[in-house]
Amino acid sequence: MPPLELSGLFFHGSNMSVARIDLSAGISKKDFGKGFYTTNSKIQAEKFAKLKAKRFNAKNGFVSVFEFTHNALTAAEPSLKILRFENTDLDWLNFILFNRGFVKSIHENFSSSNYDIIIGAVADDVVGLVLNQLVIGTYGNPSSLQAKETAVKLLETENLYNQILFRTEKAVKHLAFKESYKVAIN
Repeated sequence: MPPLELSGLFFHGSNMSVARIDLSAGISKKDFGKGFYTTNSKIQAEKFAKLKAKRFNAKNGFVSVFEFTHNALTAAEPSLKILRFENTDLDWLNFILFNRGFVKSIHENFSSSNYDIIIGAVADDVVGLVLNQLVIGTYGNPSSLQAKETAVKLLETENLYNQILFRTEKAVKHLAFKESYKVAIN
């Protein structure tokens, strides 16, 4: 996963165009918690738009494009609190397990409620399979360090895309809608 600068264009794939972000419409039990998910990968957003369109029996998906306007930060507004997972390591894995409801507690420094923006690798279908195998005990006791390290090693070979979660209104204020476009599901 390449390092991500919090600037430029961000893409949101869905079954509908999203010009105005409604954080209350977010779904719980996602990788980084509830909020508005984006990626810096147009390809990943198009893939997700197709997936969402198929789930809703739609002919097309949509990719909504936003620009992050960091210059909107002012001296009167405190800086955004950002949690960044540079690698698919044990911290990233534990964070996702917690947010998806597989574990009941996590170190309080990693509570998603402490952050405005969370950045890290997408736990895609392959990651989901590895997580499920971890939880059912395929790699040993799911809470053991050995089982979690096995899961992380299995994921190291994956080419994972970034995801950027905007979880507060303060963070969303810095996303300017640019356009939406249709993605045919073929």
